[in-house]
Order: sequence, then C-alpha cells, then structure tokens
Amino acid sequence: MKVSSLKERLFDYFSSLSERERWVVLIGVPLLTLIVYTFAVLIPLETLILDYKRKKELVEKKFTTIEPQVKELLCLKEKVDPIKEKLKRGTNLDVPSFIQTVARMVGLSVKNVKVMPGQTRGGFERDVVTVRFKEAEMNKVTRFISVLEKGSYYFRADGITVTDYDENGLVSGKVTLFFYRRSSEG
Repeated sequence: MKVSSLKERLFDYFSSLSERERWVVLIGVPLLTLIVYTFAVLIPLETLILDYKRKKELVEKKFTTIEPQVKELLCLKEKVDPIKEKLKRGTNLDVPSFIQTVARMVGLSVKNVKVMPGQTRGGFERDVVTVRFKEAEMNKVTRFISVLEKGSYYFRADGITVTDYDENGLVSGKVTLFFYRRSSEG
C-alpha cells in the first residue's frame, strides 16, 4: 500500500510541474546522477585500478631483479651448509692423530705432524698444519691431500714443498695445510 501511495504522490508532483520542469526532471536528474556516479565512483575506481597495476608492475620488476640473486644465494647456501657442518664436526678433532690415520690409509709414511694455532675470527679458528714426509711417491702425497680436502673435516692445502727428489722418483718435503674449525669460545 505504501508503494502505491508513493506512486500517487510522485505522479501528482510530476503533474503539477510545468513542461520545462518536466524535461529538467526527466533529463536533468538522470544526467546529474550519471555525472555524480562518474565523478564519485568510476574515476576513483579507475585511479585505484591504475595504482594497483602500477604497483603490481613494480613488484614484478623487483621480483625479476631479485630472483637471480635469490637463486644465487640458494646455490651458495647449498655450498656453505656442508662446510659449516665440517667446521662444527672439527671442533674437538685431534688433528695429528687424524692426519696419521689418513696418511696410513693412503700408504704415505709421515715423519712429523705439527699443528700451530692460527687465527680466530668470527667464531672460527684456522690452524696451520705442517706434515713432513720422506721418500714418498708423489701420487701418494697428492692422494693424501685430496683425501683430506674431500673428507669429513675442513682441510685446505696451502702448499707443498719438495726438498729432495731421488733417482727412484721418490720425494721428500712437507705439505702445509689449513685446518678450519669452530672455535671453542664460539
């Protein structure tokens, strides 16, 4: 009932208007509504959409810039994690006896093993290890170094000095290694 009474009131109001006022109501009100809708809804919505697209493009651009760096960091992490494990594992290693064991394993006769404490930096310690050998085959010396470097602990060869080379192809000298481990304070 209220809808019909509202219709009647609007019809009465519309009937009471002059011809010119009717055209204003029929054309002007929808046009005004369209203009208000355009400026109050469509233009702000379009601005939001453009801002969203611009921000999305910036994020995608940053992602494409950062993606290779992230992949590189992941590759480096894959290389660093085993080294960190070796450093942790070497904390309480008895280096001279370990080196003697490796030397026996490859058939190298080691004369003397000397460990000199080196630098401690960033929670890690680097010791200098000197291994003297006498009358050994060169391939055993290189295999000894290879086994140490590829083993469970973090050894890196710094150099090899050959002091004697005899007619049988046997060499005497020393191997200098760096042994890295987590320091006991760290």
